[in-house]
This record gives sequence, structure tokens and C-alpha cells, in this order.
Amino acid sequence: MASAARNGVVKNDGGDSYIPATQRPDGSWRKPRRVKPGYIPQEEVPLYESKGKQWVNSKPRLPPGVHEDPAPVQQSQQAQPQAPLSKSAKKNEKRKQKRKEKAQAQEETGIDDGKVDALASDIGDVSLSDSAQLPMATGPSDPQKRMKNVKKKLRQIEDLQVKISSGEITTPSKEQLDKIARKGELEEELRTLEEGL
Repeated sequence: MASAARNGVVKNDGGDSYIPATQRPDGSWRKPRRVKPGYIPQEEVPLYESKGKQWVNSKPRLPPGVHEDPAPVQQSQQAQPQAPLSKSAKKNEKRKQKRKEKAQAQEETGIDDGKVDALASDIGDVSLSDSAQLPMATGPSDPQKRMKNVKKKLRQIEDLQVKISSGEITTPSKEQLDKIARKGELEEELRTLEEGL
């Protein structure tokens, strides 16, 4: 008759210890293995811990004299005075306070999303093609820089016209045609800039 001495190790009537045959996940069987007396199966072998790991685990987690409370009390933590804040923490607190004040000011003034949406749609209706309505300050403010910029655009237009006439570009895009159409405006602007100098 067999009796279980350890988990997975069986002794037969003769006193020999062996691990009985077991079935693998694929369905095949492992042969029974004879083991020496005192054999400990791999699952029961304790994990190795170095002396350093044992020392760290044996140390208390808290400093001497401090005891861990079983139930943390949140109210007592809020009632205790807080430690002084660092510079960055103070800055962050100020930023949060300013954001809160700004949000309260917006609520008090009554700015709502309906007004913002109406303003955004009005801005979307403005067309940029009306060059007479726009001031000349959209480009560089220095006349020399503006003249250089206009000359560069004129060179690009001329290169584009050469590519179209040579057949390199067979079907120009809408943007390219718009660029060529602005050639007269750019030439006129270049003349006024040259006269101003």
C-alpha cells in the first residue's frame, strides 16, 4: 500500500520513494521516477534570499518609536499644520489660485460659449483676398525685408510660369493659378517699395 510522505512523493511497501507517473498537457505520460529519501520537490524548495535581502526584510519599516496606525484618520491629517512648502510648490499654488480667480471672473462677467461661437463664425467670414482692407503690416515691417520677400515671390511665380510653359506641369493646381494671378499686385507693391527708398 502506498502512502503520501510529501506533496507528489509516494512511498511503496518496500520503503522506496518515488514520484508517480503524471500526464502532460499534450496528453502523453511521464514515467514514475525513483527519488532518494528526504527528497524535496521543486515546488516546495524555499526561494533563495541573499544575506543582504534577509537583513533588509528583518529591519522594521518605521523608525524606532513610531507605530503604524491600523486605521488612518483623514480628519486628523487635515487638522495638523502642514510643513513649509518649497519654492516650486508655492508657485504651483499661486498658479492654481489664479486659475480659480480667472474662472470665477469669467462666470461673473457672464461670458458664455454662445458669444464665443458667434465671434468665431464672424472671424471665419472675413476673407483674406481683399488686400485693400488689410494693412500692409501683415508682412515684414522693414521695407528692405518686405522688398526681398516680394522679389522672392516674383521669382517663384516666374519659375512656375516656365514650368507650365515647358510642359513640366500639365495641370496647375488652384493655388498655383492664384499665385500667378497675384503677379501684377506684387510688381506694383515692389515699385512702391522701391520709390519709398
